[in-house]
Amino acid sequence: MNKAQLFSRRPGATVDFGPDVAPNSPHVQLRRLSAYLKADNALASTIEDCPEALEYAREYAYRKIFTGTSHEDFIATDRVSPDAVDWLIAVHEVETAAHLEKRNR
Repeated sequence: MNKAQLFSRRPGATVDFGPDVAPNSPHVQLRRLSAYLKADNALASTIEDCPEALEYAREYAYRKIFTGTSHEDFIATDRVSPDAVDWLIAVHEVETAAHLEKRNR
């Protein structure tokens, strides 16, 4: 059992990641998100089947880059400038790729 399934089974948990075949269940959304993350290219128009997973993945990516950011900080930034969140994540990916390429020369 993976950690998400294990932790979601605790008393009072609001999300259950246990196996569920319902189209928008948390389990199915995570499975789809995993497939998108493994893919080299995904059309934006095709990613409509895991909205909650994508929103949480977006916050996770932003907060992983800006480690001192709280959930409340992220929400405030996203409310004021959602484009900045997306741009900063994208710039981080480009900068990291360039750094790794230089390091591996």
